[in-house]
Amino acid sequence: MNSKKRSSKNLKITTRITIAAVIGIIVPLIIILVFSSVFPAVMAQYFGFSSVTTNSYSMLNQIQWSQELSQITNELVSDSSQEEKISSIDEFVTPIEKLGSVIYIEGNSVPLYATTSKEAVISQASEIVDFNPENNLNYFGENGMVIVNHAKSKDTRYLIIIANRDYTVNDVTKRFEAQNISNIMFSKTGIIFFMIAAVFIIAIIIISFITSKTISKPLKELANGANEVSNGNLDYIIDYRSTNEIGMAVEAFNHMTERLKFSLERQSEIENSRKEMIAGVAHDLRTPLTSVKGYVEGLMDGIANTPEKQQQYLKTIYTSTLNMERLLDDLLTVSRLELGTIKLDKKPVNLNEFLHNMEEEISLVLTQKNFDYEFINNCDDDFVTLLDGDQFQRVIRNIISNSVKYSRKEVKGRISFAVQSYQKSAIISVSDNGIGIDKESMGRMFDAFFRADPARTKTSEGSGIGLAVSKQIVELHDGKIWAASNEDGGVTILISLSRYIGEDKDE
Repeated sequence: MNSKKRSSKNLKITTRITIAAVIGIIVPLIIILVFSSVFPAVMAQYFGFSSVTTNSYSMLNQIQWSQELSQITNELVSDSSQEEKISSIDEFVTPIEKLGSVIYIEGNSVPLYATTSKEAVISQASEIVDFNPENNLNYFGENGMVIVNHAKSKDTRYLIIIANRDYTVNDVTKRFEAQNISNIMFSKTGIIFFMIAAVFIIAIIIISFITSKTISKPLKELANGANEVSNGNLDYIIDYRSTNEIGMAVEAFNHMTERLKFSLERQSEIENSRKEMIAGVAHDLRTPLTSVKGYVEGLMDGIANTPEKQQQYLKTIYTSTLNMERLLDDLLTVSRLELGTIKLDKKPVNLNEFLHNMEEEISLVLTQKNFDYEFINNCDDDFVTLLDGDQFQRVIRNIISNSVKYSRKEVKGRISFAVQSYQKSAIISVSDNGIGIDKESMGRMFDAFFRADPARTKTSEGSGIGLAVSKQIVELHDGKIWAASNEDGGVTILISLSRYIGEDKDE
């Protein structure tokens, strides 16, 4: 069994929207993470974090001190030589010493860098705030600033002490300071936030555009298809294959178009059949009426001037009247069958016995017509089917009558009546060696008033409705009837009937 190929076209609309939403979050995050990997390298320079620029406390100033302390610590624990470390540290601390800060750095109690002596730095720091050199401290107060930090490499423990008595903390409730902090933050970080928001917006717009295209394109094709069909183009097929909701809608639309086309063609056929039926009724009624009219005029004009002629004329008029009556009766039967006003009285019937009784009647009729006849019975003795006996006898009589009517004059008529039973059904066949019928007309044999004889000269021999009535009756028995041409000429009519099992298995 072939499975349908998985494709993005088969994704359901809800799945598409969910994926679009997830991608709309993931893609911007990936872009931001990639951007953030290079952002720290330029962040310090852009925001001015690399060095302390003021002795006045602010959020930016605290970030600057953290950056300064981080640079010193990273240098101390690096693999550089002692001389390289002292040289680098001298570059870091020179700017903050110019702001009045004093610095002391030691490794394993050995001084590495000192603005002044260790005692002087600790004394100055102690005047600002009480502290323990063994503990880390970040103090920013109105009387000064003190930072104590420790770092450790593989075998060295470092101590960093920074103090500055010339340090102030402004009143943050003042409007000027609030505006200052706001300006510092939003003038710098506002750009970053804008960039992040822009990345999200652009990514969502692009993803939404792609998603909408995958949905709007087939919807547009569906709309174009609806316009084509509304303009009468029933051959238009929407070429879109998918198992999602839109694909199902397109498939249903194409199926609807096919059904609509078939319905209109069928309606046209029915209309043509109706016209032919009306023409057939008019023709078949006109022939006997013309005959009646002619012979009545003959009687009125005195042409039939002897009792023998008058009797002949009256007999002909009577025969024509019977033909019209039979025609109207057949027409009424077809109408009732199509309207469903005739209800069959179906009962379980042993098909073998039923056909044996019919065969006796058929044999008598065909013997009188000088026809060769054979009955081939291959039906199980216990084959039972549901039949309305009277109506189904009419079917067999109509078929036999049709075979007799279309026999060849130069060839002796021959009819074979056979039945073959199977596990679930039985096939009844009636074969003749008559004039036959061409392939084009074969499919219309069971249409009312259809005759292969276009001149319709055999009205007196039948109405042309017999096979149409037979078809209706067989189908009411839930059976099937069809025709096939014989190799040596003639036609075979076949009827299929289902075996009746009973209402329960034990019956």
